[in-house]
Amino acid sequence: MPSKHIEIKTFKLAHSTDDIVKIEHVEKPYGEYSSPVVSIAVYSHGKTKVSEVEIPYENIQEFLKALNESIALCDSIPHNPIHGELNSEVGGGA
Repeated sequence: MPSKHIEIKTFKLAHSTDDIVKIEHVEKPYGEYSSPVVSIAVYSHGKTKVSEVEIPYENIQEFLKALNESIALCDSIPHNPIHGELNSEVGGGA
């Protein structure tokens, strides 16, 4: 039996016009007796897959912990606001 993909969520990649992230639950990803995984894939222009990672459910908690650590690190580093150099909330200047 082939693997079965069940879409969980699709959303636009930040600061992109048409790239998307798709998260799926995948049953039997490597054959009949393989354990399910979570697939996180990025699609360019919503169509062409440019990257993908498959994470076994046994590693999800560690993965989420690492993501939260990454968020905390990012939050601890000063960053300029988006479009700050333009003195505007959107492109085009003040």
